[in-house]
Amino acid sequence: MVDATKAMKKSFLVPEIKPLDQYDFSRAKILASLTWVLAKSYGAESIPEELKEPYYTDQYDQEHIKPPVIRLLLSSDIYCRVYQNLLHPAENVTAAPRDNAKVLQLLGQRGLAPTDQEKPVKDEDLKQKPIKMG
Repeated sequence: MVDATKAMKKSFLVPEIKPLDQYDFSRAKILASLTWVLAKSYGAESIPEELKEPYYTDQYDQEHIKPPVIRLLLSSDIYCRVYQNLLHPAENVTAAPRDNAKVLQLLGQRGLAPTDQEKPVKDEDLKQKPIKMG
């Protein structure tokens, strides 16, 4: 029993806690959203290695979202996968959405239409470059 407790303590990592004046709320919100959508799309244990840490730091010490993550967010694949995994698992796979417009339509039919600043999200909004991460 004591060995099991020691092993559990060694494997449990406590995240760094920053003072509020140093905490980046916007970054945390984006990271939480990206982590959620990737986990729901691929499964928490099956996220591809290049997507696990979505940020990189450039030579000027500026953080940016990695290009593979940006490409994935601009494609409809991730949104269709999340819809199918969360809202559509028991139904016929052939009825699964194939593009962003269909995902938005199906979410609207379920009363889950996404909004941005109280305006409905449109298909064009999900293809916009640079990505709006508000």
